[in-house]
Amino acid sequence: MIRALISLALLSAPALAEDLADPAPLNPLVIEQCLATGLAETCIGLWAGVCETAEGPGSQGLCRGAETAYWQRRAEAAAARLQAGEGPVQARARRLGWPEPIPSLEAVAQGFDAYRRAACDWRAAAWDGIHAGYEQQDCLMRLTARHALLLEGMLGD
Repeated sequence: MIRALISLALLSAPALAEDLADPAPLNPLVIEQCLATGLAETCIGLWAGVCETAEGPGSQGLCRGAETAYWQRRAEAAAARLQAGEGPVQARARRLGWPEPIPSLEAVAQGFDAYRRAACDWRAAAWDGIHAGYEQQDCLMRLTARHALLLEGMLGD
């Protein structure tokens, strides 16, 4: 629905299309400097807010989508590093008597993807019109960021 509305707006306003098609590039330093303060939760949505202020009305979905992609890359990088050490985790769990089957990182990723999709669809369904798309993008960004931070935290364990 939101994509259809954006497409309609873009077709009717070519100048607006150029502005919305390419939001300000995400500067990862904004988020990384924030994360260095130890207040990770306050960093989620920080760049999107900066982008929305710079780009103006109608940019929320694009800005939040760009930040979501940033957090997704962080989550994928952390998951790859965790997966490299998954064998010893599985072996340790067996030694400690963890009941079979021992969850895999792939199962965690699949479960998270299903949860994120359902939770954000549910959130969007509570809103009418274009605001539903914003709520869905905000949900995707926040859950993806929290997942990335969780996986990165597991690297330090």
